[in-house]
Amino acid sequence: MVRLRMKAMGRRHRPFFRICAMDSRTGRDGRPIEELGHYDPMCKNADTQTVIDANRARYWLSVGAIPSHKVQVLLNKKGIKKPGPGEPWELPVAPATAPAPEPAAQA
Repeated sequence: MVRLRMKAMGRRHRPFFRICAMDSRTGRDGRPIEELGHYDPMCKNADTQTVIDANRARYWLSVGAIPSHKVQVLLNKKGIKKPGPGEPWELPVAPATAPAPEPAAQA
C-alpha cells in the first residue's frame, strides 16, 4: 500500500521534512517512490513553509495512496483534495498572458 508521508531530514533543533509517496513497509527515512514537496516548520513565511506539487499529490490520491495525519493537514491547508470519480487529477493550467507590446517612441 502506498502512503503519503514525511521523510525526516535536517538536524537537531532544525527539523525539515520531505513529503513523499512511499510504500507503507519502508522505514521512516527509507527510499521514496516519489518526492512531492517539502515542509519546513521553522520557516516564518507561510508561503514557503509548505511546498507541494499539487498535480502529483492529486495523482497519488486518485490511485489510492493514503496520507498520514500530518500530511492530510498540510494538504487541507493547501486546498488539495482527492479528485472525484471521472474527474481528471491534473489541475487546469491558466493560460499565460503575454504583455502588450509597448508603443514605439516618436522621436
